[in-house]
Amino acid sequence: MFVFFIVLPIHAQAETVNQRFTDVSNEYWAKDEVTQLVEEGIINGYQDLQYRPGVSIKRGQAANLLTAALQLPEAPYQPIFKDVSAKSSNLRGAMSTYQEGIFRGKPDGNFGVSDELTREQMASVLVHAFKLKDTGEKVHFTDEHKISESHRYGVKVLMQHGITTGKEDGSFAPKLSVNRGSFAVFLHRAMIQAGMLEKKQPIVFNKTQTMGKYEPIRYEQFIAEVPMTQEGKTYLRSNHFLSLSAKRVKAHGHATDHIYVYGVSERKSTRVTVTKRELPNGDYFTFVELRNPDRLPIRVDLVRIDGDIKTNTMERFDKFPMKKDVDETFGFDIATSPVGVLETISQQGTGQQMISKTYRSRELELKYRNGAVSRTRELQEEKESYSNILMGDTRVSVYELNSRGYDVVDQWYLASNKKLFSSKERLDSWLRESITNYKKRNKWYTAEGPYNKMATTIEPMPASGRGYGRNLLLVKEDRVMLLYNQTKERYYEDILHNSFTNLAVFRGSKPYWETEVTSTYLTHLYNFTAPFVDTRFNEQIALFLYNGGKAFNHKDYNEGLRNYANLLVQQHRKGNVNFLSPTAYYIPDYFPAKSQVKTHTSMNHLLGGMNILLLAFQEFNDPVYLENASAIEKAIRFEEKNWTRSNGDIWYKRAPNGQFSGTDYVHLTLEDLIHSYEKWSQIDQSKAKVFERMIKSKAGYLNSTKKGYTTKIKEGLKRINMSNLLPAGKEYTDAL
Repeated sequence: MFVFFIVLPIHAQAETVNQRFTDVSNEYWAKDEVTQLVEEGIINGYQDLQYRPGVSIKRGQAANLLTAALQLPEAPYQPIFKDVSAKSSNLRGAMSTYQEGIFRGKPDGNFGVSDELTREQMASVLVHAFKLKDTGEKVHFTDEHKISESHRYGVKVLMQHGITTGKEDGSFAPKLSVNRGSFAVFLHRAMIQAGMLEKKQPIVFNKTQTMGKYEPIRYEQFIAEVPMTQEGKTYLRSNHFLSLSAKRVKAHGHATDHIYVYGVSERKSTRVTVTKRELPNGDYFTFVELRNPDRLPIRVDLVRIDGDIKTNTMERFDKFPMKKDVDETFGFDIATSPVGVLETISQQGTGQQMISKTYRSRELELKYRNGAVSRTRELQEEKESYSNILMGDTRVSVYELNSRGYDVVDQWYLASNKKLFSSKERLDSWLRESITNYKKRNKWYTAEGPYNKMATTIEPMPASGRGYGRNLLLVKEDRVMLLYNQTKERYYEDILHNSFTNLAVFRGSKPYWETEVTSTYLTHLYNFTAPFVDTRFNEQIALFLYNGGKAFNHKDYNEGLRNYANLLVQQHRKGNVNFLSPTAYYIPDYFPAKSQVKTHTSMNHLLGGMNILLLAFQEFNDPVYLENASAIEKAIRFEEKNWTRSNGDIWYKRAPNGQFSGTDYVHLTLEDLIHSYEKWSQIDQSKAKVFERMIKSKAGYLNSTKKGYTTKIKEGLKRINMSNLLPAGKEYTDAL
């Protein structure tokens, strides 16, 4: 009986490690050499965790690498080369390799630190560096005649030692540049032969996870660190040189902005601004703006490196379908929603980020003869441009900004080390609501406030109809305030802090808010342009800041209330009101900044102003506020029948000549009437009666037409014990 033993070769199991560079993967032919040299501290990649193996290596870089690989002694600075100063990043490499006879200078007196290293130069350098000798073996290349005389020995010896094998077609291609990947392989082979490295078994990288359309940048980039985070690293990168030109801190009442401004190459007006807005609870917004008034396109990425990542998932807005339509007033809104909420689990716990899309726009400005200016933007593109790659526990996130020239590109994200939403149900509720009510939910935030689709009657309006601006009614986040009061979710808290800050930025040094966009509707009626005070906007902002300030214990919570109440009192004293009698008058809807004109009065504006005066009286106990509120109530009572239409609805406005006209808002005025009834019931019950009658009339009209009600109407009617008046129809979160 014969027993045969078959001896199989034993293959060492490949070492499994995490990928170090986003562009050196299992598929890359030189991954083993690059990885070992990195582990030995001989070579390194770029700050954005790319190696860029296809980028040509410079002579200065090669000198630095050889100095590290050979552990050459530091040579003192000598003014030998024109392009190597005492402060040069290539100083040690150039001086040490020159002293050792590895590199020589160029005939023009330069070292050539920025020149690409050619293959024939590389051969001579490695032969000198590792003191390789001629073995006598014959070497032949089909393009030997192209090899410089001074490098023929180096090419021959490098080939003899098997460090290079030439090209597949039998040529050497001496004048071609050596890329970073090939140089790593040549250096690795030379060090193995010299006994300076021990050849390791092949490695296999653990599987990486990508999100979005992540792609490494394979050409050379300029990278600048943005010193804005402690828990990770943040960089700007571009194929254009970036330099920090300004850095400042701006404290607001409810947040602090750390602003970093970077110049781009030689373009004087092109700049990148990164604003980190720190919120009181430790969370922060990051706003990135690429402003390019030049015709040439440019790409700039914000790159963030985070470590200790266990899981990396995204809850996307678009998992809920969005139904868009063309609005009669606003036209078609091409903006949609942010990308989603990125959830990260690490050793420190679970954190979340709300990540936006990028918004590329063109600034529009219309100047008038009186010196006034109206400003809007044309939104040219909304694009999803966030991506990331997770290598082991290291995540590289890329926020890509692409300018086509003559434009502004915006991107933002909100970051927290905690959960922005306490449960998936709460998160989904917000995602769904944002998709359903996309016209009234902010998605394009900037450090100066959110931009939203404007009515088609504003100017300047681009031919595309894509006119966007800072709408004060949306800068204040009323719906978020309601949701925060109901749920106390961290995301709503952060949005409110940001809203308080945006309102302060918008207002500037004035005690009230002026609209920055001209309405052609108002221009045709009264011949005035932006800027002007919209009484409705100011009333709602004052109320928003008052309620929000109380919720967050702001010391200045009633400042906006007092300022706006004082503005209304001043208009009366100036005679800028529509009098019915000396003690009964209407406040106009608008106060133009550059002209003297009395405009119409709409019921919702009028009630809002009166309610602010009543609240100011309760807050400050100043009788002048009650006196002016009483004058408004008296005017409404005098003309109650004129305000009420035959179908029970309310006329939209009263012109200065006393003519009533216009279709009223569906729900908004009823919300205001309920508020007015509540306020007068607290101060003087006799003056609440007119508003009780108007509530019954307006609610009856909505009931007969089945136009529904808002959540505010439902809750308001319940508070004043009039739930029996709740109109038939659908419940809405936002007033129509």
